[in-house]
Amino acid sequence: MVGEFWYRGERFRATIHGRPGKEELFLIHMLEDDEEGPEISLDRFEDPGNDPYQSLEECLAMLADRLMKEQGISASRPEAEFAWVQPKTGVNVHSGVQAH
Repeated sequence: MVGEFWYRGERFRATIHGRPGKEELFLIHMLEDDEEGPEISLDRFEDPGNDPYQSLEECLAMLADRLMKEQGISASRPEAEFAWVQPKTGVNVHSGVQAH
């Protein structure tokens, strides 16, 4: 799954692979004009400190906090909570059945 979210006033793009609680997470801080900024990843399957019951959103927020701290990124709205961005439809794909 690929999704975007806002957290602390910053926009991030997450790529998530795996089953709940054991995902691989790849996180990119998105800059102006959809430019990709710094990134960070976490393999929850391999992480000895992983809590498999922690929600995906909580884990992504923790990873975003870690990325901002490591990269010296100041949050534009530190009080803003996690919020998924509604996906945009890039391409409409039909079912393969053509009506005649």
